[in-house]
Amino acid sequence: MATADDWLASWRQLPLDELSPFALAVLGGFQADRAAWAFSSGYEAALRAMFPQISGGGLHGFSLSEEGIRSPRDLQTLWQADSKGGVVLNGNKGWVPLPDHCEAYFVVCRAGGSQGALSVVRMPATADGVAMSPRNPAAFMPELPAARMQLQEVALDASAMLPGDGWTDYARPFGALEELYVSAALMGYLLREGRARDWPQAMLRQMLAAITLLERIAAEAGTNQSMVLLAGATEWVRTLLTRATAQWAEQPDDVAGQRWARDQTVQRMWAASGAKRGERAWQALVDA
Repeated sequence: MATADDWLASWRQLPLDELSPFALAVLGGFQADRAAWAFSSGYEAALRAMFPQISGGGLHGFSLSEEGIRSPRDLQTLWQADSKGGVVLNGNKGWVPLPDHCEAYFVVCRAGGSQGALSVVRMPATADGVAMSPRNPAAFMPELPAARMQLQEVALDASAMLPGDGWTDYARPFGALEELYVSAALMGYLLREGRARDWPQAMLRQMLAAITLLERIAAEAGTNQSMVLLAGATEWVRTLLTRATAQWAEQPDDVAGQRWARDQTVQRMWAASGAKRGERAWQALVDA
């Protein structure tokens, strides 16, 4: 699967509307041939868990980050009501995945003139006023295309605005779901690679056990108990990722192993934020 088109053709062969998001993450990772597509499978599965209205083979993205912005309170992508009862978006997003493949983005934005009140708007990728500037390939997972997104007077129907608070109902829980589902997809990917290479069975059993634990957590996502378990589970997953790196180091000519070594940053993507989530959840349970 050298390109996003290759991966997408494989992803769409899965029974997307019949399987749970968790099963899609694991199976998508299992059929991937590199970290980029395991990540993409887990990411899309997390979106389906967050937004059950997603169906079919269309891809989606979650658009939160803005360049130079550290706090969600400072987001500069704004929405305003228009004279027809709809909403108009203006702003810039620093990273969006698969810009030539996503059919819609869930855009985190702030009410114009307000320093609080975040919302999420579902925006078709082809809406008037949406422009993409491709980003240079990253040092890790360079096969995964990404872009900066510019929004200029993007007019949408009022139904595009999702109910609830953009941070507490969407952005914060999606961070945990992304970590959970991508971790499951990476375990699925490495389980297949390890079986093909006769890695130690004890390690493969642990990968299966980690997948099973993550599945339990997915069923209880959002509770403090599940956040404590997720922090522990992903620490275990990172240990298994490191062990996989060591296994591949014994086969330096293995092209898949060379890609894995190049893409090791994916192992640390949520380490800090995941630990903080776990600490907050632990303290909440202690306080209760």
